[in-house]
Amino acid sequence: MKLCGETITLFNARQNGDTGGQIYMPTVIVGCAWRRGQRAELDPKGGLMAADEYVVRIPVDADFGGKHYADPITWRQGGAENGFTLQRGDIVARGAVKGEGWTPSKLKAACADCFTVLGVTDNRRAPHGAHWRLVGT
Repeated sequence: MKLCGETITLFNARQNGDTGGQIYMPTVIVGCAWRRGQRAELDPKGGLMAADEYVVRIPVDADFGGKHYADPITWRQGGAENGFTLQRGDIVARGAVKGEGWTPSKLKAACADCFTVLGVTDNRRAPHGAHWRLVGT
């Protein structure tokens, strides 16, 4: 795919067996396309307001740092050793984010370009440029 020079960090939420809370597992992916735009949303108090809209495309031949893709069900059940998944609710940050113990609020406070995934499209069967497409705000 063209214009895939961005690095992202994908954070998958997983249930912590000890505490019952969520822990976020990071995967740094090199070779993605990143686009941030603006859209109008309805303000709950009436009228319109601007909101950021993100679209990230992840080619199947991107560098996943040795990890492999697993479907969300397999990943949640722990069947994807050294893997990652793509699902609603994931957090994506632009660039390689280091460290551990990240939560969505900490990520959004620390990263200028960061969003929650609202939709995932699996375009791996596309004849030219097989990829996954993530959309979020």
